[in-house]
Amino acid sequence: MTPHTKPRISLDKGWFDRLITAPSSLLNRLQPRPDSADYQTWRHHFMLDRLRLCFWIAIPCFLTLSAHSLYVVTFELEELREDITKIYGDPLIADQFKNATIISCEIIAVLLVSCAILSKTAWARRYPALIFLCFSLSLTLTELIVGTFLGFPVNPSTFEFLAQAVLMPVYWQLHLLAQLAPILYYFIIFPILGLTHIGERSLYDSYAIRNVADLFWVCLICDLGVYLYERLKRSEFESRRQLKVFLHSVSHDLRTPVMGTSMVLQKLLKKPDAKISIDRLILERLLEGSDRQLTLINSLLEAHASEIQTPTLNRQPLQLSILVQSALFDLEPALNKNHITVINRVQPNLPLIYADTNQLWRVYCNLITNALKHNPHGINLILDAKLIDPHPPRSRHRRKSPFHPPIPSSPHPSIFSSLIRCTVQDTGIGIDPDQSDRLFDLYTRGSRARYMPGLGLGLYLCRQIIAAHGGEIGVNSRPGEGATFWFTLPVYEDSATLEPT
Repeated sequence: MTPHTKPRISLDKGWFDRLITAPSSLLNRLQPRPDSADYQTWRHHFMLDRLRLCFWIAIPCFLTLSAHSLYVVTFELEELREDITKIYGDPLIADQFKNATIISCEIIAVLLVSCAILSKTAWARRYPALIFLCFSLSLTLTELIVGTFLGFPVNPSTFEFLAQAVLMPVYWQLHLLAQLAPILYYFIIFPILGLTHIGERSLYDSYAIRNVADLFWVCLICDLGVYLYERLKRSEFESRRQLKVFLHSVSHDLRTPVMGTSMVLQKLLKKPDAKISIDRLILERLLEGSDRQLTLINSLLEAHASEIQTPTLNRQPLQLSILVQSALFDLEPALNKNHITVINRVQPNLPLIYADTNQLWRVYCNLITNALKHNPHGINLILDAKLIDPHPPRSRHRRKSPFHPPIPSSPHPSIFSSLIRCTVQDTGIGIDPDQSDRLFDLYTRGSRARYMPGLGLGLYLCRQIIAAHGGEIGVNSRPGEGATFWFTLPVYEDSATLEPT
């Protein structure tokens, strides 16, 4: 290399891309996740219960400490004056301290009683956080404000902060706000008003640095303790929610083949013959339903042992038309009960798909059951499936709905060269467009669902299963025009060489 040649630094493109996307990924990690509705409801009721406990403890505690302070400034004033003269060098400060103590006790007593009365109102039951904030500021800010008017600045007390963190260990942002008010008053308002000395002693001397350090660490520990408690409770509620999802899905999927088997056996028992002959097709269907129940029970045990929250797939080549016929057979009792006219347009000449039979059966059963549950009797149900191009010319400009999960990259890029678009269409009451955008979210239910059993988890499970297969799911609907639920499944390029199961 010649002296005039500048050295070249080569950077691979991947490192440069990571450098550019690092700030956005960091912001996504720091962005707080929204609390679930279950947790928000629990926290609301918890704050209401703890507010009552706070008043039951705060009022006797305040009366006890106030009685002691009033006794000192009334009956031991001379001794107090001597001690204050030694510390601050001014005997008149004792009189200021006496007046500040009496006035502060009276104001705090009135504020506590007012907060206690206000906590019994309907407004307080709706906004318990504001009652807690008023309660906290009544204890921590009153003495500072009274001292301002009397020319006697006082230090913020850490006792109230510790007590609040123990009695109300939720909503750490509220605790931080209650702490910042007296602290900022102490460090900003007092200097602005010129209240920086008590007698001959500075309010911010080296001795006060220890009090400031104690105040900082007490507030930090209180907020950290409240944050960790909330994080633990939030994790507990998320675990319960996932458990509800799993139990609901398993119970729903086990109920469908059991109902089909029960209906077949009831028809057989109605025959007067002592010996009943059963067609081979019926026995095969009953055996298939029993095998599916055993598979679901095994998946329940596996998920409980490994705590897996996403569907585990056991893929195999299968023919979609056979799977649809199996789902319709299992749901035949419910379809007949609701007088549903089923139009099955799923052709047997479609390419084979490589999917989990039981999981895909769950998707069809959930979508069909959802159509029966939210529509009146006598509707038409149309099932169809068509081969589509996964990469249309305008696909990169299409705006995807937020509930459509992206198709993940396959370890075999040549496999997912085409897709099958499956639809379950009904001629029912339809769905409002505003509701369609969040229909696949957890615990989202239809407008008529409050009159029906269930937790509203079926469509959420469908999205999880289709996303695990590498497809998308959505709904097209308008009120009064029925609904068309659709989902896509990847097809093997060499599916012609695969044998269906």
